[in-house]
Amino acid sequence: MKQLVIYVHGKGGSIEEAEHYRSLFPTFDVIGFDYKSQNPWHAKKEFPIFYDQVTKGYDSVILIANSIGAFFSMIGFSDKNITKALFISPIVNMEKLIIDMMNRNIILGISLLCPKTSD
Repeated sequence: MKQLVIYVHGKGGSIEEAEHYRSLFPTFDVIGFDYKSQNPWHAKKEFPIFYDQVTKGYDSVILIANSIGAFFSMIGFSDKNITKALFISPIVNMEKLIIDMMNRNIILGISLLCPKTSD
């Protein structure tokens, strides 16, 4: 049985991080995916193309993905045959993350515009 591990790095990561998993999966081929997508709608297009190219001839595919790479993988590989997925620090609710960041920036902006004065 031919088996593959696909490692998807997080923002600022690299495919070299996949090397760490070779010793953990000695009977598997291990590859990293150096994606170019910066947003989910691009990942939805890019990730399936990569999957189709690299998984030909494999009976089993394990996905290991980190941070934003995990989020993009959930979107991009959603209809692909993944035997097992292991997510490291996944961003599972991107909408909440963005709203929280926007709220923090709004609050920060207000406090910069309206600093407290001492009485």
